[in-house]
Amino acid sequence: VWNVASAYADPANPAPPPPRMTASDLARIREEYAVSARFLFINSGMRVWYDYTFFVDDRIQRWGPEPDAASGPYKGLPPCRSYAGQDFSGPGGGDFTILDTKDVARTNKEPIYEPFPFVGQIEQAFTRRWVPARKTWEFYGSGGGTYGIDEWDRGIPGRSQYLGGSDTAWLATHEFHHQIESLGAFSLANREDDRVIFDHFFPRKREKRADGTWDEWVWSTSWKHGEHWDGIAYFDKMLTPVQWLRLHFGETITVADADEDGVPDNDPRLPFDEKRFGSDPKKARTDGAMTDRSKAQLSTWAPTPLTDTWKKAPQPRIMPNPRKADSDGDGLPDHLDPYPLYPWQPFIWPLTAEVDGSAAEWADVPLSGSVKAQGVTAEFRQGHDEAFYYACFTLRGPWQRVWVGLDGEGEGYYTTSSTYAFTIQKAEDGSGAVVRPGSANQCPGMVWKASRSADGSVIVEVGIPNRGDGLWFWQGGGREVGASISIWTTDGKPMSVYEPYALFYCRMLERHGRAELPPGAPRELEAGPGVVEHSFAEGMGAWQPGEGWTITNGAARYGEGAEDRNQLLIGGLNARAFDLWVEFEAANDLHLGAWRAETETPNNVNDDVAFLGGFGNARSAIRAFGAEAGAEESGIGSGRHTAQLSRRNGHLWVLYDGKPIIHGRDPNPQAVVTRLGFLGGWGGAQAIYRVRYRVEKDGA
Repeated sequence: VWNVASAYADPANPAPPPPRMTASDLARIREEYAVSARFLFINSGMRVWYDYTFFVDDRIQRWGPEPDAASGPYKGLPPCRSYAGQDFSGPGGGDFTILDTKDVARTNKEPIYEPFPFVGQIEQAFTRRWVPARKTWEFYGSGGGTYGIDEWDRGIPGRSQYLGGSDTAWLATHEFHHQIESLGAFSLANREDDRVIFDHFFPRKREKRADGTWDEWVWSTSWKHGEHWDGIAYFDKMLTPVQWLRLHFGETITVADADEDGVPDNDPRLPFDEKRFGSDPKKARTDGAMTDRSKAQLSTWAPTPLTDTWKKAPQPRIMPNPRKADSDGDGLPDHLDPYPLYPWQPFIWPLTAEVDGSAAEWADVPLSGSVKAQGVTAEFRQGHDEAFYYACFTLRGPWQRVWVGLDGEGEGYYTTSSTYAFTIQKAEDGSGAVVRPGSANQCPGMVWKASRSADGSVIVEVGIPNRGDGLWFWQGGGREVGASISIWTTDGKPMSVYEPYALFYCRMLERHGRAELPPGAPRELEAGPGVVEHSFAEGMGAWQPGEGWTITNGAARYGEGAEDRNQLLIGGLNARAFDLWVEFEAANDLHLGAWRAETETPNNVNDDVAFLGGFGNARSAIRAFGAEAGAEESGIGSGRHTAQLSRRNGHLWVLYDGKPIIHGRDPNPQAVVTRLGFLGGWGGAQAIYRVRYRVEKDGA
């Protein structure tokens, strides 16, 4: 189908006509539908065969009006049956018609009688337009539109419509699945627990709008799965064989299955069988452990991330091997392996990363995923501490962009509003890459840095904060994070680190033992320019004491008071970076902190706080915006000591007697603090002799 008007953008120099679609082109499209049929067949438990039958109208047709100047091959072309009166009519790009299989060239919108009617139809026009800037004819891309089975009683089947320049296998799967949903509504109980699930993904919700009305999504269409292919695979596996067999439309057939394992033996009509899988039709468990059907369903059989059909290329990846007990070769048999197609361990490793675009600190961190195809090599690693989740991407070769989805709740890509999704876009300058948020929440609090190494590799580090400005929160180990990573080359070829759009869920491992402190610790603050010093032997001065603080024997000492009025503060500050040093005595629980203006009551669980000798003088820690960012098992010795809390460039440090002892990352490094000070209580009998502080407004 040609957009003739586009060829006459310059009437004096019309574009040369495009070549006709070849037999090879049509074979490629047929293969796209075969991929769709196989995907739907396997994920239905091999209960439903979507038998696509092709009718081809091979006339050259016109899209849109014929220009007055049209001549030669452009003159007198018949209008395309899908043209809806405008260049693009969303969502599928064109109009809906009803195919007369006895006269495919006839445009028709009336019911058609057939002895054995088709359940549904898909109409796909391969429409092209001339693009002067690139001097080439290009296929129109589109989404898809679908009508269900509602008019079946009038002889009108379900219908889907889309154009030929997008991902045909995906559009066939997604749009025809909508028709199957309609069949399910007609055939099943059409209730929450007995339906073919709608393949647009939303969690169940009921939220009040500003105008007083309610925004409801009553039946959930979102569980623990990823986008696109992965969602439909998950949904169709939820239905039982009995539910599939209750569909009122189509035929019920039986096929040979000698070992009764649920996989047809050898039937070329079907999208999949034991012969093509490589399993033994006489053994239900070819690998000796799993049934052959369960083995096949270890994969979703999704082909690639979404892309233009004409740009697709094969991607090598691990598939279920019915002749091997361990498909991915990681030492765990498939029936025991939580991820039998991924050889990587499902863990997020204890790590504190600088997020500076360097991979040096990741050298000993195991891979969480990798792919090598089309000249591209991509590696993914991840780690965490109490302040941040960290990810490191190493990219080599002709890659163009990477799409990353991270589910920090461990419940599915769409199930919460806290999923972080972003694109890593190649940059041709020295920076290597640019990271752009792609999720509706715009990835709050996320930080990143990219660099290009001497060998041309691009390193991208990403950090997502624990609390603070971020949407994720955790404590210690055990939190699951799911990752989905898709990559496209400079010429548009797609690949996926995991099964397309599937989430690889890994658990945070808690840190054991005492971690080595990173470099960059501050020195103990000394008197000098920019440093404010005060001795409480001279009284309170500018310091503001709360209930329980008094000057006794040359020190500000805490006795007893209300827990919400136990502060000793210096105010009027405006700082992102600071050092707070103190000479003190305490039996236990020395608390130093920095608080923002919006924090009404400074305490030990808001903003940035460090305590020494807590929990019975046994533990010292940094708390950053309510989360423990660093800790060690230590207490306070008798007599006078010094302590210091510092924040620089998003790092928090605690010094004890001049030596760094604790480090943590601040999840909210841009927060401006207006008060520094101390908290009394917990039976610590705190005595503050001298203090020094220094603040910097732009030292974040």
